[in-house]
Amino acid sequence: MREKIKTGISIFIILILLPYVAVVFRTGAMGGQQAIDEPDIEDYVAGILPGQIQISYEEETLKAQAVIIRTNLLKQSMEFYGTEDPRSAAAAIQEADLGAMGFTYTSPEHLEELWGYEQWEEYEEKLLRAVRSTSGQILALEGMPVELPYHAVSAGKTRGGGILGEEYSYLKSVDCPQDVEAANYLEIRLLKLSEIPEITLRDEEGYVTELRMGETVLAGEEFRSRYSLNSSCFTLDHTEEGIRVVTKGLGHGLGLSLYQANRFAAEGQTYLEILHYFYKNVECISFH
Repeated sequence: MREKIKTGISIFIILILLPYVAVVFRTGAMGGQQAIDEPDIEDYVAGILPGQIQISYEEETLKAQAVIIRTNLLKQSMEFYGTEDPRSAAAAIQEADLGAMGFTYTSPEHLEELWGYEQWEEYEEKLLRAVRSTSGQILALEGMPVELPYHAVSAGKTRGGGILGEEYSYLKSVDCPQDVEAANYLEIRLLKLSEIPEITLRDEEGYVTELRMGETVLAGEEFRSRYSLNSSCFTLDHTEEGIRVVTKGLGHGLGLSLYQANRFAAEGQTYLEILHYFYKNVECISFH
């Protein structure tokens, strides 16, 4: 009888503890609370990527942009947190600081809203493959991340980095012959201005670097920003209706052209081949 009572008590205790034990085995957390991992730099790369590139682009293009984002994020975080150690900078990144560093972040919960219910799972898997397959990879000079500008569509070739300074020597002008096929390659605008602008200086790639409006001298990018033009590669024609502005390309023209990169990817080039086409004399390394 005593043995039966002991057996009954043991079974009773097991039945009480069974749900608790199951939770511990399933979550690895004591007390029935699921352990939540802190987001790392790869999570942030995945959240920034959807805002910088069309998810419909080729996977090799997405991989190339993931490397660009990771490199820029790491470089910015080193400056933001005041450290020369890439690992420490990566570990210090907080979602709340991304905006101050110049990045737009989309949380996993908002991807469905961004892409739509029917496609978000497929797109999310595609995005995560691009991030995971390039995990830790950055472009560097002497082991340190470099700034990697990029744009949507060039004016037929990218711009040399000399306009930014000697430290941007890895930005060489390269041909982008298929950019002319992009839907937003060409734009025509009519501006009604009280003062007539006059272009006074262009760079070798045809982008306006200086123009004059009356007594005011403006940089090409400043004029572009002021009048919301697609590009600073433009021509001006004086008409009776106003100033006719014809722009080529979309963006500042520096670094990687996303449209041309995607055409390269569609032709079979890898993300590393694409990156080294646009960024010269840099190494692809793992900062881990």
